[in-house]
Amino acid sequence: MSLALISCTNYYNQMISWSDNLENGLSIEKVQELQPDYIEIDWDNPRILEVEKWFLITKIKNNYDSLGMSNFLVFIDNKYQYREAKK
Repeated sequence: MSLALISCTNYYNQMISWSDNLENGLSIEKVQELQPDYIEIDWDNPRILEVEKWFLITKIKNNYDSLGMSNFLVFIDNKYQYREAKK
């Protein structure tokens, strides 16, 4: 009897690393260009909070986040500021 283990990369940690290492002040267009293919972002429906635009990361390939966190990219004046995670 043989047993084969197949490993699927969970891209959640890569998403965190990518978003947390984006340069502050990048334009929305530049962040869109840099967006990796393992995540999907709802660029068409930002949440507007005063002067901030929050874009939801809607899908992370092979995401096994047991906490069910929602991750957002936050922009002020269309310039990247940070990633926000919320339960």
